[in-house]
Amino acid sequence: MNFAKLLERYEQAPVSSERTFPANPFPRKYVHSVIDSLEDAVKAVFALRVAGFDARHIHIMASWDFVEAVDRLHQHYNGLLKMLKRLYAFIDEGFAGVYLHEACQGHHILIVHLLRRDQLEQVGDLLASHQAYLMKYVDTWTVTDLQPSRCENISSYRYA
Repeated sequence: MNFAKLLERYEQAPVSSERTFPANPFPRKYVHSVIDSLEDAVKAVFALRVAGFDARHIHIMASWDFVEAVDRLHQHYNGLLKMLKRLYAFIDEGFAGVYLHEACQGHHILIVHLLRRDQLEQVGDLLASHQAYLMKYVDTWTVTDLQPSRCENISSYRYA
């Protein structure tokens, strides 16, 4: 698929594709993931929609949109907020920085808001089948890595 058609399909995807982060409770109660190919990311969005996930709960951010959203967020921080942000980044082991690094490499970010924790495995399986990686579920007090196990069945997950 050529880039112009892919970009058009991305912009017409039945989900949020704005240059801003989702509304609260973001980043809590979301599965965050990285997908190298914009085409695979768009296919993952359509698969999530077919599986019954509401478009309002699926957020795809092309690499350039994610970088711009982070830049915009940083511009609004005052001194105290910047200090707290650095402290938080130290505590969360660079969680946000990982996704910014991937976006700077041209990879795309797909974020899915979960209404129930029992949706976690289904979303993980769907995303993995579309080449997603660095999948993490951010709950209120924990961050859970969703990693494919080493066995042949990619839909088998180890929740760390």
